Order: sequence, then structure tokens, then C-alpha cells
Amino acid sequence: MNRIKFAKKILIISLIIILVGCEEKKKDTFYDKVLYYHSNTYMIPGPPDNTQKHEIYFFHFAHKTNVEAYSNLSKFGYAECKISPEFALKIDDFFTSTAPPTKMVDPRCLNCYQDIMLFYKKDELIGIAKFDFKCNKYCYTNFLQNKKIFLKRDCGKYKYLFKK
Repeated sequence: MNRIKFAKKILIISLIIILVGCEEKKKDTFYDKVLYYHSNTYMIPGPPDNTQKHEIYFFHFAHKTNVEAYSNLSKFGYAECKISPEFALKIDDFFTSTAPPTKMVDPRCLNCYQDIMLFYKKDELIGIAKFDFKCNKYCYTNFLQNKKIFLKRDCGKYKYLFKK
């Protein structure tokens, strides 16, 4: 009789430990807000003219000195788009802590970035991801000091998420 009571107690304790251990843990992301912008503009770049619009559309990486321009992308022909729940679930999959290998530049490619995601932490812009799906080019500028965060080389597989 004591063996049965002891076995029941062990079973109950084991179940409690399993249930507590299986609690869903919240993902620890480096950002707390994401804004997504799209532009229908896709054009051949002229010579660099040092304008903010030229930097946004054609420069691969954003400069910290030009963060204010990225905060007002509608002024440059971008429209803010709603992020679908499916899109929101996949955003973390875009990133890696390993730098992707360098990619050969295709001279026939325009490198015109039509899709941009802005990443914020406590209302501070901490990262800018730029996508040119026509040229299969993706760039991420990380303004965080101590974290190495890069876009994966295969971001093209997420193109379907960007379609309206």
C-alpha cells in the first residue's frame, strides 16, 4: 500500500515538473517594434548625388548620420505597410549572428531597394533592413554596439511575405 502511495506522489511531482518546464518561453528579440515600408519605384540610379533619397534607394547600408531620413520614408515615395501575423512570426528567421559570405555584385543589377524594415528598441532606431528582390540583394545595418546581427544570405525565400 505504501509503495502505491509513494509511486502516486512521484508521478504527481514528475507531472508538475514536466508541466512547469514546458511553459512557453517568450522569444528574446533584439527589437520591440518593426515598421515595414514598400516603394513601387524601381529605377536605374543616376550618379551619386548625396541626397537622402539616393542613399535610401541605392546605398546598401544606412549611415547613422542619415537615420532621420529613414524615420520619414513616406517623403521619399515609400508607403508604410501592415505586417501580417505570418510575416511577424518569420521576421526573426531573417537574422543570424554569423556574417554571410560576400556576394559578387551583378553589374546588370539596379540594386534599388523597394522594401525596407525599420527595427526599434525603446523607440530608438537600432537597425535597418533593405531588400531588393529583383536583384536578390539584402542588406542590414545594425546600430547596436555590442551585438553582431546580420541578415541571412537566403532572405529571398521570404519574398512571398512582402507581397500585398
